[in-house]
Amino acid sequence: MSLRDLSVLYLIAGLACAVAVYRASPEGRRRAALSAALCVPLWPIWAPVALTAGRGEGGGRPSGAAGDAAARVQGALREGVSACAGTSFEALLSREAASRIEAEVARAAARHAELDALLRQSGFDEGAAAARVAEIERGGAGGRSLATAHLHLENIRRLRAMRDRDARALEELADLVQALRTQLVLARFAGSSVEGVGGIVSEVWARVEGLGAAIDAHGGAGTEGPIAT
Repeated sequence: MSLRDLSVLYLIAGLACAVAVYRASPEGRRRAALSAALCVPLWPIWAPVALTAGRGEGGGRPSGAAGDAAARVQGALREGVSACAGTSFEALLSREAASRIEAEVARAAARHAELDALLRQSGFDEGAAAARVAEIERGGAGGRSLATAHLHLENIRRLRAMRDRDARALEELADLVQALRTQLVLARFAGSSVEGVGGIVSEVWARVEGLGAAIDAHGGAGTEGPIAT
């Protein structure tokens, strides 16, 4: 086989890898296109790296607002740990503590994603459940049929309230952890006291413990008590 034939085969392989990298990329179109373009001349090296990174970023993190909030927490924690490493603040936010916080946030984000997916199913449509209640009431039926329809609607509303509460809690925690990160950076370079940082750390832990307690109390993605059927 000639050098020209080998070059053609190399180019074809590079183009095929570029297409695979572009389709698998969880990033925006521009970055995905750049990654794919880089793959054409360097596919033996770049393709395995890009494809592995794509699976790692997209496969283990819930999508949507909760997933974004979890990513914000993770990024801010890592920057905060780096900022206080080797300083008097290190005991306030160690790597072990950051890992514990990340684990609780991941659990909360996973529960939110599970509830969100559940509520997107046709059997959990609040509008349809409310319409069914109204239909039974208009027809003059009562008794068990109406009670069951009301129970179904109430269950859906409770599930929606849990999902929305989780989302708000994660967003608020993400904002707080980002504030902690900037406080740690400021303390490192401005020589601020530990007291100013300690208050934010305490509030972060209080919110994290609240997330964990809510999940444990309801059995993961469960509800606020048994739902009758």
